Amino acid sequence: MSGSELPPQVQHQISMLQQLQQKLEIIMAQRTQSELQLKETEQAISELEKIEQGNDVYKMVGTLLIKTQPEKVKEELKDKKETLELRVKTLQRQEERSRKQLEEMRIKVQETLQQRGLSPAG
Repeated sequence: MSGSELPPQVQHQISMLQQLQQKLEIIMAQRTQSELQLKETEQAISELEKIEQGNDVYKMVGTLLIKTQPEKVKEELKDKKETLELRVKTLQRQEERSRKQLEEMRIKVQETLQQRGLSPAG
């Protein structure tokens, strides 16, 4: 049975299901990216803690390397870490909600197809 033979209500539900799937994939990608940034930030903080007192470090500002004090960079990275941790938690909650919505819509589509005597494809 082709998609054009499905009733408009079923087509709409399937379209919403696909949109929810895309939304979930975007959220998961953002969470993964944020977790990677968080891990990199934690590693940078760890490396800065190994630097002896009085030594300078260089940080990237655009295309320039700027000489600065390790403590100043460490504070900036700690702020960034807090922001990233909050972002990861928020994305995890969004992902959980999206998974729940997706599953609810999947069940709804299956029920609608079964009521109409059609078998869900997958």
